[in-house]
Amino acid sequence: MEGLGPRRRTPFAVVAAIAAIICVAIIRLPDAFVIQMERNGPFSSSQAGWAYRLLAFAAVGQALYGGFVILRVDRVRRARLEDPKVAALLREDLISTVARTAAAQVFFTVIYGVAAFIVTGQRGGFWLFPLIAVAQAAWYYRQVGVIGHWLGFQPATMESQTPRSAWEREPPDYCPPIARGLKPPAEKTA
Repeated sequence: MEGLGPRRRTPFAVVAAIAAIICVAIIRLPDAFVIQMERNGPFSSSQAGWAYRLLAFAAVGQALYGGFVILRVDRVRRARLEDPKVAALLREDLISTVARTAAAQVFFTVIYGVAAFIVTGQRGGFWLFPLIAVAQAAWYYRQVGVIGHWLGFQPATMESQTPRSAWEREPPDYCPPIARGLKPPAEKTA
C-alpha cells in the first residue's frame, strides 16, 4: 500500500499548481482592466450579484455532493461489484481514477470562481471560490485516503468474485452439493 500515496497526491498537486497559476494571474490583472470588466459586464449590478450567488451556491453544492455522496467507500464497492470494467481494475489503477476524479471536481470549483469573476468583474468575489476549493481539496484528499485504505484490504481484482452468468453451463463432471452423498464412490484403479 506504500505506492498509493503518490497515486493519490499527484492529481491534487497538479490541480493545486494550476489553481495557483490562475490565482496569481487574477491578482496580476491591472486595476484598470478589472474596472473596465465590471463596467462593461453582461449584467447589471443586481443581476451580477444574483449570478455570483448562484455560482457560489453551485460550487458549494457540488463540493458537498462530491464529498458526501460520490467519494464514499459504498459507491466504490458497488461499482466494483456491478461494473466488470471497474472490477477488472487493479487497486492502484482504481485509486488513481478516484483521485483524478476528486481533483477534477476541485478544479471545477476554481472554474466557477473564474466564471464569477468574468460575470461580475469583481476581483474580491473571486476569492471565495479558491477558499471553497482548498476546503474541498482537503476533504476529498481525506476521502480518497479512506477509499485507498479500504482497497488495501480488498482482493487485487474482483473478477473472481463476480457472480457467474445464468447462461453459463456447469462443467460436465459437476455434482450439486445436495446430490454428492447420493453419488456412488469413485472406483479406485490400481
